[in-house]
Amino acid sequence: MDSHRRLTLLRHAEAQAPDPHREDRERALTRRGIRDAEVIARRLLARGWVADLVVTSTATRTRQTADLLARVLALPRARLVADERLYEADPATIWRVACERGAEVRHLLICAHNPGSSELASRFGPVPQRRRLGTAAFASALFEAPDWASVAPEEAIACVCDDPAAESPADRRSAQL
Repeated sequence: MDSHRRLTLLRHAEAQAPDPHREDRERALTRRGIRDAEVIARRLLARGWVADLVVTSTATRTRQTADLLARVLALPRARLVADERLYEADPATIWRVACERGAEVRHLLICAHNPGSSELASRFGPVPQRRRLGTAAFASALFEAPDWASVAPEEAIACVCDDPAAESPADRRSAQL
């Protein structure tokens, strides 16, 4: 039986600038954000990394990013879950949300915000490595574990990062840890 787990941290795509007359969580994606979310979704699909479950912050920009991803990956709505705790979450909260998933979820994708997403991605592997996730960028870590509760970020055996601004495979970062 395959004991691998994959956690993909996806930062939401580019959103409208903050507006003092609107709640931060209501900011929608820009045209560039929509395009970048579709680009990164196609790259995930090309790798065969279709998530079993997508958990997203309740902010409009993360939900729109996750909806675009789901459309490109042909995910049913039942595989998208919004979690209030992910709005501006710190790394410990994001990790806690991941560890709550059942053993049947082999590939979990969390669509959230910075700095929490980048800070958690920087902990993947035995040696911390700074990973700055730009908008619509992801860090995808592979773990060998029977379930989510028995794994820690530092136990990642590989991590791949991608960003819609990276135009060729050579520009993308991959590492065995």
